[in-house]
Amino acid sequence: RFHKDNRWGDFWSVGASWRLSEESWLKDFSWIDNMTLKASYGVQGNDSIGFLYAWQQPYSLGYPNGGRGGAIISKLETKDLRWEKNKNLNVGLDVSLFNRLNLAVEYYNKVTEDMLMDYPMAVSLGFSGYNKNIGSMLNQGVEFTLSGDIFQKPDFTWNMTVMGSTVNNKVLKLTENGAPIKSGNYIIQEGEALNSFYLVKSAGVNPANGDKLYYVWQEDEKTGKRTYSVTNNYGLATAYREVAGSRIPDLYGSIANDFRFYGFDVNLLCTYSIGGKILDGLYYNYLYSTYPGTAAHVDRQKAWKKPGDVTSIPRIDMGGSTEVLYTTDDLVDASYFAIKSLTVGYTLPSKWMDAINMDSIRVYLSGDNLLLFSARKGLDPQYNFSGGTGFSYTPERTVSLGVEINF
Repeated sequence: RFHKDNRWGDFWSVGASWRLSEESWLKDFSWIDNMTLKASYGVQGNDSIGFLYAWQQPYSLGYPNGGRGGAIISKLETKDLRWEKNKNLNVGLDVSLFNRLNLAVEYYNKVTEDMLMDYPMAVSLGFSGYNKNIGSMLNQGVEFTLSGDIFQKPDFTWNMTVMGSTVNNKVLKLTENGAPIKSGNYIIQEGEALNSFYLVKSAGVNPANGDKLYYVWQEDEKTGKRTYSVTNNYGLATAYREVAGSRIPDLYGSIANDFRFYGFDVNLLCTYSIGGKILDGLYYNYLYSTYPGTAAHVDRQKAWKKPGDVTSIPRIDMGGSTEVLYTTDDLVDASYFAIKSLTVGYTLPSKWMDAINMDSIRVYLSGDNLLLFSARKGLDPQYNFSGGTGFSYTPERTVSLGVEINF
């Protein structure tokens, strides 16, 4: 992927742990089974840029000219490409208490330098961009795992495991002059999360005529203070976009439960995410569909129809379309709660097995991807961390009935 002058990189790591529970000043606490403090620091390399010969200038031969062979340059040469470096600091604490409760908490701080990105350029130069090492980025947060035996009885046990993670993402440095990289409705800007939304701020819908309204501003050159006003001018509003959040959630993780009751066993796994936003482009296209035969979303019935209507969906003009910008109104809460899997089983009594000379027989019913609770029907925010939507399949709901026989 890299030129021979930048092909090799040196990456290292170091770690240590201290088992506090073995110290004399903690040994008297018999309810502490284990307490371990751990820390590590290391540098990792990344060369994943999506192209095997990223530094070279390849040609495409798929452009014949008058029946003869033709070739064009398909990518610019970038000999100065080099390894992306991830500097990772991790500090954690593992605790076991009362022989039934376990807690693992870890703080991480990851600084990415020389990020491998596609750097945009004027299309009039013949290319939309080229590969480049750009700036640095920070990811930091806390990860935790809490597990324990809620009940420990001979005929009933219940074990629960809760996992969670937080992430604070920030671009520390970008281009040499600090200029942001804008791409459609997204922006990469110093001090903001990577690929933040870059949208016009919505001012709602004019109840008098159904026009979509937008916020625009005038900025004081000395103080930088903005004075906002409202306009229905589609063309004017396009110049007044601003950072409007990102897909990154405040907290995400999973909850697992395992039950045992006589011969029955139940395993339930749920996942969750709290916070973050999604720009639902598919919903937007169905709401303002412009092509004959395109399905219209049912919410289109809520569009403005007569003076006095108070709604968030503007007037739909003759022909089924209207000039409407993507705005902050099109951002949807990306929070969700999903029942990922549920298994219910029953193991036949051992005395029955002895009678037929078998070790065990277990009958079970299992389901995957059973239920999803999200902000909008049809929107699945589980498998997309980019902040957008597209025509892609998500895992199907499956239900299985099975028998396990051991002999």
